[in-house]
Amino acid sequence: MSGHKAPVELTGLGTETTRILHNPSGTKTLEEFVKPFRARTPEGWAPVDTTLIRDPGGTVRPKVTPMKIRLSGGGTEPLAALERDGKKLALTWPNALPEPQLTGDTATYQEVLPGVDLRVKADVDGFSQVLVVHNAEAAANPALREIKFGTSGLKIIPGENGTSKAIDDSGNTVFISGQPTMWDTPPAARSTAPHEIEHKPMKLRVGDGDLTVIPDAEMLTAPETNFPLYIDPSYSGTQYRWTSVNSYSPDTEYWTSQRDSARVGYQNYSSPTSRYRSFFQVNTAPIAGAQVLNTWFAVTLDHSGACAATPVDLWHTKAINEGTKVTWTTSSSWWTTKLDTRSGNANEGGGCTTTQPDLPMEFGSAALKTLVQNTANARTGTLTFGLRAANENDAAQWKKFMPATARLVVEFNNKPRAPIDFTTVPPTPCGTAAAPTAFNTASPTFSAIASDPDGDNVRGRLEILDGDTVKHTVDSPLFRSGGAFAWSPIAAGVLPEDQPTKVFNYRARIMDPLAASTDSPRCHFTVDRTRPVPPTITSTDFPDNTPVRSVGELGTVTFSRGGTDTDIAGFRYGFQQDKTTMWVAADANGTATIPITVWDDQSSRPLYVRAVDKAGNISPSGPSWTLTANSRTVPGQPVRADTNGDRRADFAMLFDQGNGRTAAWNFQSTGNGFSSGYVGWDTDVSGGFPMYRIKSANGDFDGDGRTDIAVLREDPDRKVRLYLLRSDSNRFNAEGEPAWTGDYRLSHLRITAGDFDGDGDDDLAVFQGLAGAQTKLWIHKSSGGVFAAPAQQWDSGANGLDINHLTPVAGDFDGDGDDDIAAFRGAPGTTQTKLWLHTSNTGTFATPVSQWESTAFDRSKATFVATNVNGDTTGRDEIVAAYNRGANSTQMQVFTSGTNTWTTSVGWESTSFDALKSALAAGDFNGDGKGDIATLYDTGNGQRQMYTFISTGSAFADKRTDWQGTVADVADAVYIEPNRKHRLQPAHSEKCTGIPSGNTADGGPLQQQDCATAATHQQFELDRVGSTPYFQIRTAAGKCLDIPGWKQEDNTGITQYTCEPTGAPQANQQFRLDYVSGTGMDVVVQPRIVHSDKCVTVSGASTANNTAVVQQACSGAANQRYILRIEP
Repeated sequence: MSGHKAPVELTGLGTETTRILHNPSGTKTLEEFVKPFRARTPEGWAPVDTTLIRDPGGTVRPKVTPMKIRLSGGGTEPLAALERDGKKLALTWPNALPEPQLTGDTATYQEVLPGVDLRVKADVDGFSQVLVVHNAEAAANPALREIKFGTSGLKIIPGENGTSKAIDDSGNTVFISGQPTMWDTPPAARSTAPHEIEHKPMKLRVGDGDLTVIPDAEMLTAPETNFPLYIDPSYSGTQYRWTSVNSYSPDTEYWTSQRDSARVGYQNYSSPTSRYRSFFQVNTAPIAGAQVLNTWFAVTLDHSGACAATPVDLWHTKAINEGTKVTWTTSSSWWTTKLDTRSGNANEGGGCTTTQPDLPMEFGSAALKTLVQNTANARTGTLTFGLRAANENDAAQWKKFMPATARLVVEFNNKPRAPIDFTTVPPTPCGTAAAPTAFNTASPTFSAIASDPDGDNVRGRLEILDGDTVKHTVDSPLFRSGGAFAWSPIAAGVLPEDQPTKVFNYRARIMDPLAASTDSPRCHFTVDRTRPVPPTITSTDFPDNTPVRSVGELGTVTFSRGGTDTDIAGFRYGFQQDKTTMWVAADANGTATIPITVWDDQSSRPLYVRAVDKAGNISPSGPSWTLTANSRTVPGQPVRADTNGDRRADFAMLFDQGNGRTAAWNFQSTGNGFSSGYVGWDTDVSGGFPMYRIKSANGDFDGDGRTDIAVLREDPDRKVRLYLLRSDSNRFNAEGEPAWTGDYRLSHLRITAGDFDGDGDDDLAVFQGLAGAQTKLWIHKSSGGVFAAPAQQWDSGANGLDINHLTPVAGDFDGDGDDDIAAFRGAPGTTQTKLWLHTSNTGTFATPVSQWESTAFDRSKATFVATNVNGDTTGRDEIVAAYNRGANSTQMQVFTSGTNTWTTSVGWESTSFDALKSALAAGDFNGDGKGDIATLYDTGNGQRQMYTFISTGSAFADKRTDWQGTVADVADAVYIEPNRKHRLQPAHSEKCTGIPSGNTADGGPLQQQDCATAATHQQFELDRVGSTPYFQIRTAAGKCLDIPGWKQEDNTGITQYTCEPTGAPQANQQFRLDYVSGTGMDVVVQPRIVHSDKCVTVSGASTANNTAVVQQACSGAANQRYILRIEP
């Protein structure tokens, strides 16, 4: 018909057994064959052709097979060799072989023993070998009593009933051998029907490097043996996809014998009589989770016992798997559900009046469709069918089927995935019915990411509901899967603006032309457009325009809601009417108390405040409040970490607020606790300082007695810029221009700050990691907050120090007034840690010296800070390590310096404190001269508690809760920098993963390996799929990590394979990187495979080289977690 379009194969989705077609209707059709029907060649897919040819080198091989098969061309080379995914098995004949004669798929080596020929037949997935003993004289040869083959490559281990298998280093079965059998030539058949053969089992002995077949001596010498006699030891790479069973030999398995056809029914036309059933197992992974539209089982009938059509039944059966014996006896109860009955006949041998050609048969029913849909829903990975005669005592129903034609055909559609990152613009929390989120607009905008497993064009549907009633629907235009999109704003009039207590909810789904995704969770909201009234200000420490407190003295000011407002979330405030960017949360009564310090250069300054309600409505600014203080010289010496200059340490730290927003939270010490936390610097949304692009260090860089924050930011031009956030006692003021611009690489950088030259201004130390495990130390000296260009102070040299195993901390460890640097260095794959001291002498660092080491302390599990814990008059700092011992067990370990040595002690410990949830700081918080520690502890949902541990001089008192509130409710995430090379290092071993060096072929296995500098086969490029959270992981060969055949089963090895073509996304080549721990560009992730929702796993948690990396159900174990490291 004109304009008719034929289905198009999606070649990138196919395998040796799988063909997927894209239909004009938009659906897809899966043809999943039982046996490989094609193989990939340099020119693309080609049909299997087992015809043997000679290579130029003399070896013999089949033309096209999915497995690499090589046969001997004569001489002493291996008789036969198999190779799959780089794993090889070879069998060698005891003596030199003659040059073979080639006939189709069979190579015949004549007279390997007197009167004995050796025939080797190539199949799609292996080979069989048959010794043809021509006469009794040849059978009497003692060499036939035991036939020993040499083996090499994979390890051979014995199985049950004379079987054996070849396994890899991880114990995975790669190739199998059924029980070897022997048979003689049967007597002439009583009809023209093909005769059956009775196979007699033989014994098999497996040795180290050899395989011995032991023929039945009685059959060799029996007078009734009909020659030629056949002895069949075979090996194949079969994946247990099909087999038959026979009631007349009820305990025999047929995995490697009678593979020419799948026999079904009863026959008595030839001896021996037999009654067969056949099983077929197909891979259903490509339709996991799909919507099944139509399905049938197809197979071609080759021969029937009657000239008229007779019935055959299709059943659903128990799976046939390696390790499960499949015989008539064991499988008798496996037939669970009859699915369909069809009739047919085929006879080409001349036994009927006319030639009856081979008959393609198709089985289909509602029961079959239900079965396939349930299998897709369960994502079980395989489905097994059985064929048996309707009447197993009727010889007219005897049939032979062509196993190579057996396949399951499914027309299907994959539903789109539920909306990803579905939220408002800008993002707001998903409210509940009891605690709805308040919107400050009646025309909110919503956005999401759409992803369809088939890559179909999709649209998003947004629904606004009043209870369960859909009030308004908005559909997006059609767009390509994988993209982020936004719906049009909700039209005016849909949502009321005068009912602030009315609760609505919203949800969304993604739709392709045939199906819709599951709905997103419902989120509840209200619409509140009313602005709060201006708040009031009160203070006994700083009455309006009246000095009470002195310069440099901490006081407080209280903000209170105005009028009848009951939903005040917090207050924005500042010292300029148009710059109220500081923030403090309100309590349940709508009030908040903030710390205020007036400094000598600002002894009088105005204060402005605005109230913010829970919908984000901002009040007008009230009248200014004038802060004044009595003039004085601030007594005492400056102390470390003091942000307001009152000679007590405070707690200041940068936190991710989400959506590219970063804030400096400040908690000022009151002497016996901490003030309410407040935001002292805020970039606002997409303000240019996202946390994944910055690293920071605190220090008094301008020498004014108040701690500032230095921020290094890596920009899109690959330059790193240094910015200074100066403290003015209350907020941090960001300077408009960078203090320095240079060529650091943030991903391989560690920073710390200290007064290294003793001039009263803190300086910045940068450890920069380079390629080849080289690290350099650079110092930026500061004078009045002006940073000098970096000066190199130390170079580890090539292979001297990998930056990934370094944690520096600065402090005055020798009491000379100049801060030094203690560098804790770890060793990959071990818990060994060494402390190397970089001693400073007025800003010049000596060569580092190792002063402490431990094989029981793992640097990677600790967070380090420095402070003068014991308060000694020499000013020597100690180091405090918050050490994570696992299972919520934490120790605060104190490192005390001596003469070229360090001692350690436990300052505090708990079995109900998780160091991973703790942000650590140190300083003299109560002004007693001894260094304390404090942690801002994550209690979940953005809530934090400030715990303070006061120093006793030699240890720390138990934690004291000094504040609790919301700091940020941002889920930690993984940032992947485009076009950069990464390593995936298993956390349990800290080795590397990689494809074997030099392997560029499809099927190259992903393995655990010792890390090698600049080894490209251990480097991966992570390419995001559209805007989704899914990635392709590309190898050095330009291929993608892949789960073969879309398999769902645990322990399926991960390989490299040709990447999906554009427009045909493959979920078995996509990974989601679940965040585990770490920050910025140096994180631990748990890679999850999209199609199976299983995790990338080092098999058996082994630490050995060449261990296979497989998929397994996610458990959170260390062998499923990987350190994601960017190459320098």
